[in-house]
Amino acid sequence: MTPWTEIASVVALGIGANTENLPVGLAYGLRRRRIGLARNLFIAAATTAATLVPLTIGQGLHGYIPAGASDAIAGLLLAGLGLYNVWAERRGPRKRVETPVTAEGTAAPIGLRETLALAGALSINNIGLGFAGGVAGLGQAPVGLSVAGFSIVLLWLGEWLSRRIASGLANTSRRLQLDGNFLLVAVGGLMILGL
Repeated sequence: MTPWTEIASVVALGIGANTENLPVGLAYGLRRRRIGLARNLFIAAATTAATLVPLTIGQGLHGYIPAGASDAIAGLLLAGLGLYNVWAERRGPRKRVETPVTAEGTAAPIGLRETLALAGALSINNIGLGFAGGVAGLGQAPVGLSVAGFSIVLLWLGEWLSRRIASGLANTSRRLQLDGNFLLVAVGGLMILGL
């Protein structure tokens, strides 16, 4: 794997692991629910852990897979996950956790139970992505920083955007999710080709 492909893979994994964060941040902001910095950091830690544990397992298998085959396998896994996510998006709307809006209409912070549920829901797809990154031989530090960084930024950005330009963003957030999935497919294709 070339250095540029490795950088692109780490960035794509970070974005792909957090494609739901922007729409979730938007949804919470539109419902006047505040995630806040401490809960955002907790969610980032959970999603990063859900990525790094399978990444470590995948790295353990990396040495047993013939040279060149690990990139192809990881590329197939990434492309497959991206295509599955596109298919799931096209199939219909995802189940969303409904949260109440305060009577006063002010931004109410989410509670611990809701933070844990949100962290779990946003961590699910990271298991496969982490495994694919490990099989490809990606490092824990770059992947961890990418996943945590994109998690924090995209959740915050979603909340911020919902307060700024809420009415016109419903279709944009859906396109961003699909674009993140197509990015996974593209990077997976590059890995399969050995670029």
